[in-house]
Amino acid sequence: MTRHLAGLCLAFLFACAQAAPTVMLVDSYHAGYAWSQAWRGALVRTLGSSVQFVYAELDSKRLPRDQLEPRAAQILAQIQRQQPQLVLVADDAALRFVGTRLAGTRTPVVYLGINQNPRHYLQDHAANVTGVLERPLIRRNINLMRQLVPGMQRVLLLFDNDLTSEVIQEELFGRANTLQDGAVQIDLVRTIDYADWQRQVSQAGSRYQAIWTGLYQTLRDSNGKLVPDSEVIAWTAANSKLPLFAFWDFAIGPDKAIGGLVLSGSDQGSLAAGLVQQILFQHRQPGSLFPLNGGSGRLLFSRRALQRFGLALPPAWVGQVQLIE
Repeated sequence: MTRHLAGLCLAFLFACAQAAPTVMLVDSYHAGYAWSQAWRGALVRTLGSSVQFVYAELDSKRLPRDQLEPRAAQILAQIQRQQPQLVLVADDAALRFVGTRLAGTRTPVVYLGINQNPRHYLQDHAANVTGVLERPLIRRNINLMRQLVPGMQRVLLLFDNDLTSEVIQEELFGRANTLQDGAVQIDLVRTIDYADWQRQVSQAGSRYQAIWTGLYQTLRDSNGKLVPDSEVIAWTAANSKLPLFAFWDFAIGPDKAIGGLVLSGSDQGSLAAGLVQQILFQHRQPGSLFPLNGGSGRLLFSRRALQRFGLALPPAWVGQVQLIE
């Protein structure tokens, strides 16, 4: 009997030792958002069954900003209860409202999709934090698209009024909303609602030669109801008189933007997964892992969108471009 109990205890201890570590994914947004689906999918594909995932959503694209602090408090309480072996915070809102509260603790933290300088959120060096930066390739994107739209002198960048849009403007434009990049003037407009967005698109033809769609997932109609992002980009593509480009892959398609030099949530997730592996399985300290740049982007275009605007890719781009329907 004693030998049998001892065997059961050893089996139990072995099973516990072999249990996969828990990783909590704290999403700034929500599971239905294409960007979130992309980075989550990459993490799952890369890490597989080596970890157990637990999800928490700040839902900052849909919740009013004054509700983010209370929601973050709920997530922090969940972390306290579940005691994950690592917390991954995705995008600026999650780092700002959740990640900063974990800085300096014993819990390893990995971030991804951060547009702001992380030091803005982490005032002091936090030995338990590292991650992946996201830098929209705005200047390079616009410079490359000049080969598709000759004579481009002034372009419009359209964003919503979300926290991420605010951060991107601050990082690229400072306190201004206009930037001169060589021969091209870049104007950034953060629209206050869907009607403002539609007005900007409709009036752009008299001042600009092209439009870039930035972020548009928080736009609301006159009744304060959130407009589905699929509806926003479809309306924009159908009503823009100017060539329509994008900075992220989720905005490109036959009924969306033509294309551009874009970033991908999948790339962010894959890079972050590598950091998670080093921390959990190679026992590296997060502070010893230098933050990674989210990549140099890829040229992605929609064949049908190119046809719709009567544009042809330069012959020199053959082999460098990924084409979708």
